[in-house]
Amino acid sequence: MFAVRDRPARSVVGFILAVAVAALTPAPAQAQDHYPLMTALDNSDIIFNQLEEGISDYYVAVQNGKPIPPLAIYAYNTRKGDDLFGLAARVGMPYDTIATLNRLSKPMTFPPGTHLLLPDVPAIFVPTDPASELEYLMASWRSDSSADRGTVRVFQAGAWRSYLYFPGEQFHPLERAYFLGILFRFPLPKGVITSPFGMRVDPFTHTEMFHSGIDIGAPWGTDVYAARGGVVEAATTDREYGNYIILRHDDGYQTVYGHLSRILVELNQRVTSGMIIGKVGSTGMSTGPHLHFEIRRNGKPEDPLPLLPKGGR
Repeated sequence: MFAVRDRPARSVVGFILAVAVAALTPAPAQAQDHYPLMTALDNSDIIFNQLEEGISDYYVAVQNGKPIPPLAIYAYNTRKGDDLFGLAARVGMPYDTIATLNRLSKPMTFPPGTHLLLPDVPAIFVPTDPASELEYLMASWRSDSSADRGTVRVFQAGAWRSYLYFPGEQFHPLERAYFLGILFRFPLPKGVITSPFGMRVDPFTHTEMFHSGIDIGAPWGTDVYAARGGVVEAATTDREYGNYIILRHDDGYQTVYGHLSRILVELNQRVTSGMIIGKVGSTGMSTGPHLHFEIRRNGKPEDPLPLLPKGGR
């Protein structure tokens, strides 16, 4: 458990520096009443100076092998042009700390006046009520973690919310890839890529043609997973793809799953990453059981391999 930082010599009259421990149940209030508000991210602002001092105290403690200081949280209302990476650089804090405390699921430029919370200890904050794919991934990944952690309650969006707090930690590579939107889950439990993305000799016409995805060889009936959460845009059949599914994802992405023996989802159904959506087959223009898998961005096919985990799932 982590205590509230007590810095009477540096306190600003009228403010309470507070991250309440889980056992406390404060009365409802506005977030601005709980956390000192910075009006500028530079040395002209006394609250900014406090934040910077707290961050410095943390790194000095780590360097000297001493216990880290208790956590304190500050507030900031964004200005025009503020984005996550620029803001993190200005306060000297890892972007994943700001992202996890403010429950951001991807990098963004903030609309002016966005109310953000900025801690003075670099950490990963995992909500006890995960809602996004990233939060579920963090919760699953860290549920059995032996790392030093505590529980904190933060007043946010009009309510008190509980977090597991991992001081000094940053995104794991898989978490970072999800956050940056550069990775999709491998769509099969295992399989061998038998045909890559790009130009190839078509097995039916024996002429060179563009292959818009990758073919992954796997036994008939192998489970096919949603490579990312999304909505079923198509679940149908045609001469080329046989039984196929198209999922629509955020940021203009689509994934395509072709030559299925069975389709296990319906049009407009919402699916989560890793959900079983079909079974490997050899329907349509196929020479044997395999999954034809595509990733499209704004309708344009992209090579899936750089967007998939190295070595498969």
